Amino acid sequence: MAKDTLNKTAEAEEAQAEGSDSRRFKRRSVLWPAKIRVGKHELSCQIWNLSLGGARVRVDLPLQDGVEIELVMTGRGEIPATVAWAKGELLGVAFNVGPDVIKRMFEDRLHVLGLSEDD
Repeated sequence: MAKDTLNKTAEAEEAQAEGSDSRRFKRRSVLWPAKIRVGKHELSCQIWNLSLGGARVRVDLPLQDGVEIELVMTGRGEIPATVAWAKGELLGVAFNVGPDVIKRMFEDRLHVLGLSEDD
């Protein structure tokens, strides 16, 4: 029961933190396997949401704010990014490339993801 309370508290804090900043791009919920590359090390992760400017990712090992990474998605490529925030196993990553690069990576899925020009 204590674990449930901790999870709900963490979720509430995260929602409050996310609600307090204005997002430049819409985020879409996804659940995709991926890898995070830090230097020569690769960690398995899950992408929980995605926008043209960043993503929320779950990874088993903690990383600190400001760490430079590459988000590696099979069949899509690699996106250089920076850890913008970290709360336990959840990370917010900001892409270090422009939205045009992300649009090209997902050009076959832009409308489904809600990342097209008219969204």
